[in-house]
Amino acid sequence: MTGVRVVRNVLTEDSDGSLRAEASDQNETIEGGLVLRSIGYRGTAITGVPFDEARGTIPNASGRVVEPETGNPVTGVYATGWIKRGPSGVIGTNKKCAADTVEALLADFEKAQLVTPVLDQAAFVSLVRERQPDVVDFTGWTRIDKAEKAAAGNRRRPKVKLVDVDCMLAAARGNE
Repeated sequence: MTGVRVVRNVLTEDSDGSLRAEASDQNETIEGGLVLRSIGYRGTAITGVPFDEARGTIPNASGRVVEPETGNPVTGVYATGWIKRGPSGVIGTNKKCAADTVEALLADFEKAQLVTPVLDQAAFVSLVRERQPDVVDFTGWTRIDKAEKAAAGNRRRPKVKLVDVDCMLAAARGNE
């Protein structure tokens, strides 16, 4: 190995209207003699929550956190993403992983298997806003999503991601 060649991709539209990535003429070779796979992730334990030190994950069954010794669910405690399954997958994998965990949570809710909250909803929202004044709720997220779609304009792509936190917060507040 003497280097890594990187290429800028462009989105092209297929005859059916779907978009696909295609290599452009813009490329660069970065010299090097060694390639390492390093994603830099290892889960860390949370006090009071079971943790698998060897895997760096929280033991679970369909997202329900379980006691490793018995396999019994820890009531009202759930995991998703890399802490659930380890550092693998892409955005689509994480969406499916989260959907599976939410499905388990809703099933437990329907069976009245969740613990009674210590705070009511208003007190909880107040606590979150006190600790994180810039929290973005679902309405704010939909504003960000709308701004990202609008930024794409007629560039033949679904959206242009906002990457600056201040810009995201402005969009979330409706101050685009």
